[in-house]
Amino acid sequence: MAERESRRRATRPLSRTTAIWNSGIVVVFLALALASAMRGTEPADLVLSSVVFPFVVGAVLAVSGRSWLLGVLMLAAVGVPLLDVAGLIEFPLARAGWFLSVLAGWFVGAMVGQQRGQRGTPPEAKQHYMDWDVRGKSFREWSPTVAQVEAKVRALDGQERTLVSVVKGHGRLDVCHGAAGQFVLFQAGNVRDDASWRMPAKPTHVEEVEVRLGNVVAPVDRGLLIDLEEAVAIATAFELGQSVRPEPDWWEGTEVLTVRPSFV
Repeated sequence: MAERESRRRATRPLSRTTAIWNSGIVVVFLALALASAMRGTEPADLVLSSVVFPFVVGAVLAVSGRSWLLGVLMLAAVGVPLLDVAGLIEFPLARAGWFLSVLAGWFVGAMVGQQRGQRGTPPEAKQHYMDWDVRGKSFREWSPTVAQVEAKVRALDGQERTLVSVVKGHGRLDVCHGAAGQFVLFQAGNVRDDASWRMPAKPTHVEEVEVRLGNVVAPVDRGLLIDLEEAVAIATAFELGQSVRPEPDWWEGTEVLTVRPSFV
């Protein structure tokens, strides 16, 4: 089955803390860049060529969100000052100012691009999406179908494909590949309520097995593992909005959260 993860890279909402932190970095970089440029004999030219121009270039390239452009930008950030040292460029340049301005522009452009990606997503889709991890990278499908959810769960292998998460409003489902074809599954009717988390199995308190998720190994009670078909059935029912009534062997409540951090 053909995979198309590369075009579905997950766009995470920019948190307020991250925005404040990134903005602070930008202010510091620009302040240092301006201080470097203003030391020259032609401050107006230096500010334009060493602060304003590289800042705009960095921001414009970062807005697209294409990771390979970061390599291009870093080459420019380092290469232009080196060319100046070699005497191969003639315009006025504050080398430290140029480098810091490029980085400041990249931070600003990345934040703008992330916000644009969120605004371009339909409001209803923001409440319904599926994330999956492949080789340590996260990807997202907005408003996934039942077939897509089933396919991603069946593709889990514990090495390269380790986690599938489906979010519908405040509900959430996490499926992790376990040991020897077994799976670990977490479901919450409302993630704001810790007591709503549950697992379709109960701990036996008899034996723990090591479950590998890529490079992470977590011990888990053997009684919490379920088979593939049960994981698929629960995941598809969740996607369909069907109520999966907990059977007597479901484990519910805040204690589930003592297990979940090891997997997601």
